Amino acid sequence: MRQTIQNLGRLNTVILITAISAFTSVLITFLAFYLRQNSGITSIALFLATLIPLTVTPLVSWHLIGLLMNIDKLEKEMRLLASLDPLTDVLNRRAFFQDAAQHIHRAEQERRVVSVIALDLDRFKVVNDRYGHSAGDLVLRHFAATIKANCRTTDLIGRLGGEEFALLLPNTSAAAAYALAQRLYLTLRQSVIRHEHSKIGYTVSVGVISLVPREADTIETLLNKADRSLYLAKETGRNCTVVFDG
Repeated sequence: MRQTIQNLGRLNTVILITAISAFTSVLITFLAFYLRQNSGITSIALFLATLIPLTVTPLVSWHLIGLLMNIDKLEKEMRLLASLDPLTDVLNRRAFFQDAAQHIHRAEQERRVVSVIALDLDRFKVVNDRYGHSAGDLVLRHFAATIKANCRTTDLIGRLGGEEFALLLPNTSAAAAYALAQRLYLTLRQSVIRHEHSKIGYTVSVGVISLVPREADTIETLLNKADRSLYLAKETGRNCTVVFDG
């Protein structure tokens, strides 16, 4: 119902409701005359049956439809806010897993490749300990903004917790996902975050898994493989990308 109103718009919905009200009013009046008096409807009755809904219905429905559309808008905004991480403005863990599951299912049906990327900021605890948590928050926001600037609108970006992030890239090969990681490196290497009197730089370790999903593949299993590559990147010196080779 609400979607129909949104599609029609406020004015068209009011016109439609008014037309239905007028038709219904005339029909009821006609039946009343026919059943009770066994005669045709009079001109004055027809006039009133048409005039009343044409004048009253728009006044009432315009306000009610506007109220309903505002409620629908507020509900959508609340759902959007509930799905976002408040610090970085990317998807929170729950929303990321829900949306990613749908993308993976669609890729399985269409036999299309997807890439899942696990990202973890290197030595993030050192940033918090040395510069304070406000500086850590600034780094997280900067990193999320860097990812957004290098991703497509169809890509999913999620903060899974702390300094752990994940991406789901539809129709993206391992080579393309690796190229994205390289762009992130280049951007981060050239970036300096200013916090009070300090200049902060940081790096990221990345794990990548790319495949055409099968029935057994879920966002959890794919992210687990990407995490294994991420841990290998950490063990081999950090600030690098490892593509899963299972």
